[in-house]
Amino acid sequence: MQPKVIFFDLGGVVCRFHRERRLAALGAACGTTPEQVESALYASGFISRWDLGLDSPSEIHRTIREKLGFPGDMRALQEVWCRAFEPDPEVLRLADTVRPLRTALLTDNDPLLLDALPDLLPKVASRFDDLLFSCRLGATKPDSAAFIHALDIMGVAPEDSVFIDDKAVNVSAARELGIAAIHFRDAIGLGAALEALLLQ
Repeated sequence: MQPKVIFFDLGGVVCRFHRERRLAALGAACGTTPEQVESALYASGFISRWDLGLDSPSEIHRTIREKLGFPGDMRALQEVWCRAFEPDPEVLRLADTVRPLRTALLTDNDPLLLDALPDLLPKVASRFDDLLFSCRLGATKPDSAAFIHALDIMGVAPEDSVFIDDKAVNVSAARELGIAAIHFRDAIGLGAALEALLLQ
């Protein structure tokens, strides 16, 4: 039986994720080093907090101003934030080929990126019926709560969905819930896996 929804991970699947680009851009804007940015935001636990939706975009902006001295407005911060993501045109093409099935992004990311995506990465956001960010779901992968909430929002049972992720631990967690999951390695392999799945 064909699935009703296909969930795509964002960083590492739909987009190549380059955290170093974000760190470098923030460091340059704030007059500090990428290492200091990483310590202030990642090692401190702020990124994990934001991925859970515990702060609003304006609160994230204020924290980055206070911790790093970021001089720009919200739009400038969103532009820096999005530099970490490089859309993969082949994966986006594959997302188009599975239509008319419904698709959604299922990603561990913060509300700052969620707000910015439609405007700054429209070729990504427009491809999907819903943007299921962990900050909306209140849980990050591989927590089963993230998958269960995503399924509820899309109104499908686990057996009616497919999940694509580059991290093996997330793929295993999805399979434990009865979701057909594909471990992403490259667009060629994903295309073959989707073709085999949709021909069933």
